[in-house]
Amino acid sequence: MLLLILLVCMAIISGCSVPSSSSSQQAAPASNPAVQSAAPVSSGIVKNVIIRQRSFDPDIITISPGTTVVWTNEDPISHRVVHLPELPSEKELFHSEPLSKGGTFSYTFQVAGRYSYSDPQYAGGRKSLVIVQ
Repeated sequence: MLLLILLVCMAIISGCSVPSSSSSQQAAPASNPAVQSAAPVSSGIVKNVIIRQRSFDPDIITISPGTTVVWTNEDPISHRVVHLPELPSEKELFHSEPLSKGGTFSYTFQVAGRYSYSDPQYAGGRKSLVIVQ
């Protein structure tokens, strides 16, 4: 009987420790909420851009608000997709992690405007452009 009570108490104690560890994982702050590292693809229109030979193809795209752009790396080297604000008052909207071959990154554009982006490591000053109208 004593062994049964001991087993029940241990099961209760073990069950109580699990929620406290999961709540500590939820409390971790985001690194930078203003910069989007990845976004789920919306249920709307999707436009694909391929990264190959250290450039974006197509280089300039025109889309409507609500369109999701999906960048796919087909190069054997890693690339990033980084928004380049035109004015000092503008904030960076998206910044991907390094994308290895086959990796993707997406961002849904909601506001009309012109959005320059690049891979700062390999672009050599070249910029690509998303026009939302």
